[in-house]
Amino acid sequence: MNSNLSFQLSIVFDNKCVEEGFLPGFGFSVLIYNFSSQDYLLFDTGGNSKTLLHNISKLNVDISRIKKVIISHNHSDHAGGLEGIYKLNPNIEIYVPIANLIPYKKAFFESKVYGISELTIIGKNLYSSGQFGQHSTKEQALFLRTKNNEIIIIVGCAHPGLEKFILEAQKLYKITAIIGGFHGFDKFSYLNGVNVIGACHCTKHIKLIREQFPNQYQRICVGNSFLF
Repeated sequence: MNSNLSFQLSIVFDNKCVEEGFLPGFGFSVLIYNFSSQDYLLFDTGGNSKTLLHNISKLNVDISRIKKVIISHNHSDHAGGLEGIYKLNPNIEIYVPIANLIPYKKAFFESKVYGISELTIIGKNLYSSGQFGQHSTKEQALFLRTKNNEIIIIVGCAHPGLEKFILEAQKLYKITAIIGGFHGFDKFSYLNGVNVIGACHCTKHIKLIREQFPNQYQRICVGNSFLF
């Protein structure tokens, strides 16, 4: 394997597109292999355990190898599969927005559950954006730092506004990729200079993004894997 690789991102839950042999479902989840630490983490868990576990098994990854789960926000289409992961691997570390800490600690009491409030290092070359959101939905994104000192942003739904996560990531390094649900985001100038734009799940303006960024737009399907 190329020693310059930083991460492999495998889409294991989405409702827009699915490869043969994988199952679709409403929600979002990405299985991430960190070449630096040589372990797996999971960003969000989709809407249900059955679909999530099937799709992970198609990638021949044992659930016990997943060390961390990052939950972007407390909606069922992003946290619904966590119970199935927990049953198979209760020693997992779980990271949630700090507003959601208490119920997650109660529900997943065998795991180490961390509430995130601000930009935080959560592992080797891994950052939580910190909690964003002024209203009821509190949300965090995941920032992955590559060996080239570039940032990959993974977002769940970007309810607080994708631009907020972009601005926070820019405090660290240049952004090379953004993957996940963009919701109603339409401030497209924030995407200038981003090499990979993987808008999926809840993104309202996929067609406009694809038209405006034809060379950067990347179709996201369950079963796809991307190397950075």
